[in-house]
Amino acid sequence: MSMRRALVLGSGGATGIAWELGVLAGLSRAGVPLDADLIVGTSAGAVVAAWLSTSDAVPEVDAAPRERAGRIGPADVARLLAAQVYPSRRHAVAWLGGRSIAAWTPAAEKAWVALVAPGLSGLPWPANLVIVATDATSGRPAFFSAGQPADLAAAVAASCAVPGVFPAVRIDGRLHFDGGLRSPANLDIAADADVLIAVAPLSGAVRAHRRPVHQAAHLTRHGTRVVLIEPDLAGRVALGPDPLSPDRTDRAFAAGLAAAARHAEEALAAWS
Repeated sequence: MSMRRALVLGSGGATGIAWELGVLAGLSRAGVPLDADLIVGTSAGAVVAAWLSTSDAVPEVDAAPRERAGRIGPADVARLLAAQVYPSRRHAVAWLGGRSIAAWTPAAEKAWVALVAPGLSGLPWPANLVIVATDATSGRPAFFSAGQPADLAAAVAASCAVPGVFPAVRIDGRLHFDGGLRSPANLDIAADADVLIAVAPLSGAVRAHRRPVHQAAHLTRHGTRVVLIEPDLAGRVALGPDPLSPDRTDRAFAAGLAAAARHAEEALAAWS
């Protein structure tokens, strides 16, 4: 039986997209083939995963956002943190969903999908792609794949839709938003892989089991070979405190290249 290889791309906003592109470009230049049997994308990672799975080449830095799409204010941060610590995670996320549903309009959704996922609408769903979103009504995760496909642009935009900042996206009659509400990277979705490369711009979560490093350790204990790539201190400085800032695109991409250089040997050994 051939080895099942998985690539997991986590959330991180505009700077996360640029950093992930840098990591993937660096790995590719180092000779790591990115022909994964499974690609999991969450939020920013959903954008990169869709590009990667529908193209023969890793996009370069020019593909990263150059215009500001929105701002995360103190009230937005407070609501997201409240959802993290509330005893019932599902009910807390559904509460966030209720606010998003109340603010939703068809025009806002259309503009958001066109902004975050241009060129993806109507493309065939890649066989190896899973995009993680959240059902805004139930608070439960939604996994879009070849077995449960949606319009690719809509699924990507839904996965990126930070509640209170960007509009939710209607898929199959239900509104969906940010897949990062489940976990910053969702490594556990690739639990059946033999080897996994996880690229995670964001690593924090109030609940330890949702953090990429804890999910990587759990998968390792159960036999998966995991290469987890996260920003080091210099990388976090390059990304900056505002994940939606397009002004740090070039710095974030360069930090991603540096992260790839640190992990290239490990990734090549695991992947090969």
